[in-house]
Amino acid sequence: MTNPSDVFSQALGPEAGTSYRLSRALAELFPGKAVLEGLTSPFDLGEFVDAGRCEARPREGIHAEFSDEWTRADGVFRYTRTAVFEVTWESHALAVARAEWTQGFERVTRHWVVADDRATTEAFAVAVSAYCNAPHDAVLVFDGRCWTRSRAFWNEVQAASFEDLVLAGDLAAEIREDFATFMAAREEYARYGVPWKRGVLFVGPPGNGKTHCLRATVRFLGVPCLYVQSLKAKYGDEDLNIANVFKRAREVSPCCLVFEDLDAMITHENRSVFLNQLDGFADASGLLTLATTNHPDRLDPAILERPSRFDRKYTFALPGPAERARYIRDWSDRLDEAMRVPDAEQGALVAGTDGFSFAYLKELFLSSMLRWMKEQERGTMGAILRAQLATLRAQMASTTPPVGR
Repeated sequence: MTNPSDVFSQALGPEAGTSYRLSRALAELFPGKAVLEGLTSPFDLGEFVDAGRCEARPREGIHAEFSDEWTRADGVFRYTRTAVFEVTWESHALAVARAEWTQGFERVTRHWVVADDRATTEAFAVAVSAYCNAPHDAVLVFDGRCWTRSRAFWNEVQAASFEDLVLAGDLAAEIREDFATFMAAREEYARYGVPWKRGVLFVGPPGNGKTHCLRATVRFLGVPCLYVQSLKAKYGDEDLNIANVFKRAREVSPCCLVFEDLDAMITHENRSVFLNQLDGFADASGLLTLATTNHPDRLDPAILERPSRFDRKYTFALPGPAERARYIRDWSDRLDEAMRVPDAEQGALVAGTDGFSFAYLKELFLSSMLRWMKEQERGTMGAILRAQLATLRAQMASTTPPVGR
């Protein structure tokens, strides 16, 4: 009698044809059953199990390969590489196989669903994929190869708010009102036959609040977030990556699709594909595209200037005296009493930090706090801040600004 573990494991291999051999092996292991083949993302059996939507256990007689990994956000978690699971879902008994192998330069992942009939395999695949398609307390991150869920990024979004954001005049309120109006206008857009989509670009030198505002906006909107980390494909097709990014966004919509440092992602070679997707040749209803750039001069005018692509541009300039005063006051108020900056000295700091970005203001306080902690002497924070201010001034003359906020 053939060992079932041998049947499945021998079908694996680094060369082409692995998918076919695995399918044939499953047909041998489950004679007379229906096999749904080749499922990829967003099908994720582990997530479906963790959500309590089904039960699964490794099938006896077939070695299950797991990899235990650690992340700061999630601790130690078990990642399935290759295994066959017996699954109980609603009133059905199914089997799900997962396999990874190398083909060319790529790591390939596939799933197969096995059940008594084709209708059951399809119903289960639809249920799993539909559930896993939404982020569920995570941000979907595209790294140029595949989508992953980032709980750490989601936590950063949840920690950001407009209340903590220092911007010139009524800019923060204007941005929040703009997005609130868009999200509430779905029926109005439909009534007039206008696609319910929007593109917004945050522009300005680094360190002046674009990233903080972007995260606060995502939290405020309360819709799934898809974050594009990179479009570059080491061995694949960049145009295909762009198409896949927008395809996933349309599946999750309403959602916000984020491109941070857009000028570094869009090139002369991939521009036309990006513009076609942004224009919405396919349905883009409910798609809010948010992008940032430190260098608007590097963006093609077709992206920067044409309406209906990025309908609104918000400029994040260096903070003026009023914004610096509020930032310095807020920082001082959060410090222990012995470290606080007297009101009489805050005015001098406001004047002395002319030309500072928020990132530099933050560095001013952090570095001063570290110096104060060495001696912890009451009333010395003002002198330490002045000394650090001179140091940062010298750095500004010779280096690029620290990236932040």
